[in-house]
Amino acid sequence: MEPRPGTTGAALFWCSLALIVAVALLGLTEPLLTLRRFIPLDPNEGWNAFFSQIAMAGGNLYPAGSSLITNNYPPLSFYVVGVVGLMSGDNIFAGRLVALVSMLVVAANLYYWLRTTGSETRIALLGAAVFLAFAVTYGGEYVAIDDPQWLAHAIMTSALVVLWRGQASTRAIVIASILMVAAGLTKHLLLPVPIAVTFWLMKRSKSAFATWLVSCAIVLGVSLLLLWLTYGPAFFTSIRTARLYSSHHAVLASEAALRCFAPLVALSLLWCAGERSQRATFLAAYLLASAAIGAAAAGGAGVDVNAFFDLLIAASLGAALAIELLWSGGSSRTGLAAESRLRLLLGPIAVVALGFCTAAYATTKLPRALANIEKLDLLESRSLKYIRDIRDLGKGQAACEMVGLCYWAGTPFTLDLYIYGQKLLTGVLPVASCTTVFQPASVPLIQLQSVNRHGIELLPESCNQIINENYHPLADSDLGVLLVPRRR
Repeated sequence: MEPRPGTTGAALFWCSLALIVAVALLGLTEPLLTLRRFIPLDPNEGWNAFFSQIAMAGGNLYPAGSSLITNNYPPLSFYVVGVVGLMSGDNIFAGRLVALVSMLVVAANLYYWLRTTGSETRIALLGAAVFLAFAVTYGGEYVAIDDPQWLAHAIMTSALVVLWRGQASTRAIVIASILMVAAGLTKHLLLPVPIAVTFWLMKRSKSAFATWLVSCAIVLGVSLLLLWLTYGPAFFTSIRTARLYSSHHAVLASEAALRCFAPLVALSLLWCAGERSQRATFLAAYLLASAAIGAAAAGGAGVDVNAFFDLLIAASLGAALAIELLWSGGSSRTGLAAESRLRLLLGPIAVVALGFCTAAYATTKLPRALANIEKLDLLESRSLKYIRDIRDLGKGQAACEMVGLCYWAGTPFTLDLYIYGQKLLTGVLPVASCTTVFQPASVPLIQLQSVNRHGIELLPESCNQIINENYHPLADSDLGVLLVPRRR
């Protein structure tokens, strides 16, 4: 007689799932506590807030290439955050909320995709929970910050759910193509899902594949035409703004991501090797495309762990499906007794191992998270002091590397230190321009974050010399340095 699945195995599954959910909830503690605090979490926050402000005011989202500020993101997120910002009164707080909700939407979409493709409820819950646990640990710096990354993934994974729930019908394909292009108009490097869908449809049906290609071509063509008519050639020039690239950094970032995702990737590969189905075709292509594109993108200056978010999504799906396969006893080619033994042994072992690895990785992040939570009040107090100094001493002309401080101080966005530095380092602008840019009369206060003993990491050495000649520190803390003009 075939052994019945014991209560022990079920208990191990739910305990492991509870552990993974606990990791996700604990990882959300700090982002929730900072959601409406005047603490700049990343330079991108203020940068996105300013462009959302420009979008709502009907201003020029894509200045000329010679400008001291450049927008190298597609436009959609600025309008989404801008609208929410009009309701909340602050674009940074609005962007944080949009990003948090978007990340939860991605988790929900993973659940619905797994359920739609035939998985049990508990497996779908596992896939969503694993994703959230790694999103708040590996990708913790992107949780609830004003950045369009998770918004783009939310739109993209929604397209995936629409396509599969609609069984690749013509209607589903058209809606999915619109959503995927919308995701690309939010963050332009989200290519793995469209690539994987193209490969899957090519294998599934010639008519569906042809409909997909035609629909994508029409939607993309119309979108590009509207972008040209709305923003002109400046949009296409801005998106291709030059930045430094390091192959060495790409290798290091890829190694770090693979070490973190090793349990998920291993389980995903196991499932792809043992499964022959349409979703296996899709997921194998998704894993390969996300790993390759993530590795290539990771070498770009300013690119961070977000380069591997598609790999995280794909590997979370694969890990859940692998556990489902192991729990069911593997291939039907084995005997009945062998199936039962595998179901009662390998499934529980795999899910317990996954829960343990997830919790173990989270513990490496815990000390820093606790330290950050402990000093939130102090950080906000210092941030408010910096904002007052920028408002009072900057005279509406300050430049901030942590752009959110200038945003909260009500200072117009006239100098993007990061993009300006990239233009200097790549030769787009002459280094000699530093002489005129960093003058106390035009920039009476500078806030810097990435300062070391050699100067400002963002700028060439000659620029650092000019700044050192013209400015001296007024304040120095973990929120960076405030520089004011030297007395002559």
